[in-house]
Amino acid sequence: MKKVAVLLLGTAMLSGCGSDDSGDSRASRSYIGAIESVDQSNDSMTVNSMPLSLASARIELNGHYVNSTELDVGMQVDIEYDDGVAYEVDIDPEIVGMVTEVTSTTITVNGQVLNTKKDFTGNALEGKRAMLFGYVDQHEHWQINAAYEVGSIPVLDLYEGRITSVPTFGSFNIGTLSVNYSNNNIDSEDRHELKQGAWVEIEGRYDSANNFSAYEVDVEDGLDLANAEIEGYVTAINTNKTSMTLNGKTVVAITENTRFEDGIKSDLAIGRKVDVDLINNAGQLQAAEIEFD
Repeated sequence: MKKVAVLLLGTAMLSGCGSDDSGDSRASRSYIGAIESVDQSNDSMTVNSMPLSLASARIELNGHYVNSTELDVGMQVDIEYDDGVAYEVDIDPEIVGMVTEVTSTTITVNGQVLNTKKDFTGNALEGKRAMLFGYVDQHEHWQINAAYEVGSIPVLDLYEGRITSVPTFGSFNIGTLSVNYSNNNIDSEDRHELKQGAWVEIEGRYDSANNFSAYEVDVEDGLDLANAEIEGYVTAINTNKTSMTLNGKTVVAITENTRFEDGIKSDLAIGRKVDVDLINNAGQLQAAEIEFD
């Protein structure tokens, strides 16, 4: 899937999110996961218990550069780094839209009631546009880990999910959300993959009454994650533990060559949080190493 992000709230000069083919020649490793902490005084952040300097980082969001002061805990980021130095940081929310209700366990954005992993009632998000970060669990329900106000910047709505209907005549459903699109909004590589069960990212406008006008539709391709380390939750796993799904969308093969750290294969279970080194082996996304958090 092409990365599609949105502009953040902030007073800094904005300019930032990279594309799939972006990369810094100085960076040798890629990591996708949530920010654990940000140290503004030292211009650094921590992901996967790993401090990274941001002094040389190009921080991007939707084609615009973003100051490091815009980064915050829980934001999903795609990082290119080496030797403790981050060179590229792409901020990648899963959902963006208007918040209409917040309870201790849910947040409603663009008509979608989403489960939350923590209480956001004190964040004053009702009636404001927000960006959400999280994952889809084994029950196909969103679990939101972090939420931040977008502010007055005019950004497009964003939503990710699995197509639950057969796409016909420029429309499909993601659960109760009706998505309307034009073939011009889908590139040639994605068009033949647009089918029931495909995971998609849509960008556009939520019209009301669960209608979404998509200006762009991108279909998830797990192989895009090859050669990266990704943080995720096990949301499905087969009986002999040779295949698992991360974050409700990414299917990963587990082979006899898969290495395990801080645990063993039998520790894999629904709900376990893991960090996985991914490779492309003959067109199949495989786990080279699985580390238990």
